Amino acid sequence: MKRRDFLLKSSQAAVFSSLPWSFYGGFFQNEIKVNQVLGIDDKHLSKSEIPLEMDTLSAFQQMKSEAKQEGIDLRIVSGYRSFARQKAIWERKFKNYTKELSAEGAVQKIIAFSSIPGTSRHHWGTDIDLIDGAVTRPKGDLLLAENYHGNGAFCKLKTWLDKNSERFGFHLVYTDNFDRSGFQYEPWHYSYKPKSLTFLNIQQSENYRKSWEKLNFEGKLVLDSEFMNNYFEKYSLGINPSLMPS
Repeated sequence: MKRRDFLLKSSQAAVFSSLPWSFYGGFFQNEIKVNQVLGIDDKHLSKSEIPLEMDTLSAFQQMKSEAKQEGIDLRIVSGYRSFARQKAIWERKFKNYTKELSAEGAVQKIIAFSSIPGTSRHHWGTDIDLIDGAVTRPKGDLLLAENYHGNGAFCKLKTWLDKNSERFGFHLVYTDNFDRSGFQYEPWHYSYKPKSLTFLNIQQSENYRKSWEKLNFEGKLVLDSEFMNNYFEKYSLGINPSLMPS
């Protein structure tokens, strides 16, 4: 590389590294489409076993490599989740819960942990659920808070992530902050901030809402405008403040 080109690239890198996180949401805006936020279009994803947004995958691989030096085997048990997959999860729960509850009651029970189809952060390819593959897996559901604290199988993993994940751009999404609204605490769910900010910005746009309203899934009829406005405020934005647009 010629010296002049090197100096130019170095100066550009310095400028970008000094920009606030809010800039990145606008800078990458044109790269990401509404259908990718909805989980319908996956062209921005890697072709890996668990598809991820390309920059997210690169950052994860770096984090995984460093964790390995501490005897931790970072494993993704859930990464990208398409609209179709989220719809199937939602409708299975909706059918089960409406055997005993009203449609409205079923929805309230589902959204304690599961997103409404088309609104999940897992649609973006920037969010991952993590376990430690180096330890004996606990019986039953892996993604329980008790597995990440005290004597839980993944407590070493959680301690390491608390100390190191943000150096790689990954932030815990649903914290145990008492004042946080929305989904329940998920010590396993991390988001790659440099790209998820962009997806979140688009999710708050009018174009996104118009596109979401065209989607169909069982139980949607009870999700009126008032409910969805509250949902986007309390659930989509009920996240770690570090992942919020500034």
